[in-house]
Amino acid sequence: MSAMPVPIFLKRTMRRRAAVRSERPIPRTPWTSEGLHRVEIVAPDLECAAVLLEYASPLFPAEIAPGTRSTVRLQPPQAGARWVIELLALVDRWLEAVPLPCANLFYGGRNYLIRSATHVEDLVVAANDESAL
Repeated sequence: MSAMPVPIFLKRTMRRRAAVRSERPIPRTPWTSEGLHRVEIVAPDLECAAVLLEYASPLFPAEIAPGTRSTVRLQPPQAGARWVIELLALVDRWLEAVPLPCANLFYGGRNYLIRSATHVEDLVVAANDESAL
């Protein structure tokens, strides 16, 4: 059996894509690291973002994401899993201070809704009152 030759239009496409990929510069920023994803927390306004940035700065490298006015970007540490507990405690403390009922958190290509502990308590009390009726 003879092998079928690759059509010419496929060869051109493959070369063209390779050329485009090699021309793109890969930005090296402090936010890129091997295997780790950044954490982004969306605040409703700039003032809330500033409070979150103030709370987060002692625990994580943090910045307000470029191109946005109210997204705070955090860089998790390279080792250990304790940072997740610290992050959740940080977000809970921030939600109580602002006060907000919840926050959107983006990590690893996923979106998480973090609710304030005081807001969850209010929901539990309201549910218990309705069941008494």
